Amino acid sequence: MTQTRTLHDLIQGFQHTSFQSRNLYKCFEVFQRMLSDPTCIIFLGLSGAMIPGGMRRVIRDMIERRLIDVLVSTGANIFHDLFESVGYRHYVGSVEGDDDALRKHRIVRVYDALMDDTEINRVIAFLSEIPKGLEEKVVSSRRYLEVLGNRLKDDQSILKTASRSGVPVFVPALCDSSIGIGLTFLHARKKDPSEGLIIDQIQDNFEIAQIKRMAKTTGAIYIGGGVPKNYIQQLGPVSELLFKRESGHRYAFQVTTDDPKWGGLSGCTFEEAKSWGKIEKTSAYAAVYMDATIALPLLVGAILQEPKLCQKRKRRQFLWEGDRLQSIRFV
Repeated sequence: MTQTRTLHDLIQGFQHTSFQSRNLYKCFEVFQRMLSDPTCIIFLGLSGAMIPGGMRRVIRDMIERRLIDVLVSTGANIFHDLFESVGYRHYVGSVEGDDDALRKHRIVRVYDALMDDTEINRVIAFLSEIPKGLEEKVVSSRRYLEVLGNRLKDDQSILKTASRSGVPVFVPALCDSSIGIGLTFLHARKKDPSEGLIIDQIQDNFEIAQIKRMAKTTGAIYIGGGVPKNYIQQLGPVSELLFKRESGHRYAFQVTTDDPKWGGLSGCTFEEAKSWGKIEKTSAYAAVYMDATIALPLLVGAILQEPKLCQKRKRRQFLWEGDRLQSIRFV
C-alpha cells in the first residue's frame, strides 16, 4: 500500500485482489480499451438518482474530457441537473428524518438528499415554456435538450456541457420525469393543435439508430439499468432490423447493485445480451456489483490520471440535418 499514491495505482492494484475489487479493475480495463479504440463511439446509460447522489461533476467531466460520446439518461437525472443549473441545490439530509414533517414544510427527500419542493415547482414552470431558438413543433428529446442546454449559463451543468460539446443527450422516457410534467403544463395550455410542442420518441429511436449504423465500433457504459440500459442495448437488434446489419457493441461494462436471479434488466448479464445480438460474440465486457457513487468516481478518476489516453482521443462531432445524421466527424 505504500506504493499506492493515486487512484490509478489503486485500481491497478485491484487486479491482484478478488471479489468486486477485481471486477472494478476489469471494468477499468474495458474502459481503457474502448477509449483506446480510435473508431469507437461510447454510449453512457445513466439511471438511478446519480445527480442527487453527488455524481453531477463526474458525469459533466466525462463529457468535457471526451470519455463518452452519447448520453442516454432518465429524465429525472437531467431534471436534477437543470435544478442545479438555475441556482438551486441538493442538501445533505438523513434517511432517519420525519417524512411527515418534511412534507409539511415542503421538503422532499431522495434517500439522504433533500430538496425544496417550491424550487422544484419553479423549475417545472420554467420547463413549461418552449425554449427560445426551438422553431420546430415536433422534435426528438435530443433536439429539445440540445436547445435547452444552450440556454443554460452554468458551465458545471451536464446538459450545458453536452450541448456545447456536441454530445447528443437522449431521454427515451421523458414523460416519466419532472421535465415531462413541465411539458404537460405546456400541452394543457394550448388552445389550438398547432400550438405547443411534441416530443417524438420514435424520432429518438431513429436518430440514435443512425449513430449506431455510422459507427464502426461502439462501446457501452451502464450505470444501473432500466430504460437507459435497454435503449442502448437494443441498438444491436434495431440495426439488424432497420439496416440489415448485425452490429452489437464491441465493448461494455456495467456498475449495478442488482443481480441476475431476479430476472430484471438492471442485473441482466452480458452473456444473456449475446443471445439477443446486443453485444458482439468476441466483445470485451465486465460488470461490478457496487454502489455507483463509489465505483464511478474511482473509475473516472483513475482514467483521468492517464492523461495521454484522454488527450489523444478525438471529439466525435455529429452533423444533423433535421432527424437525419449526415456524418460523424472526429475532431
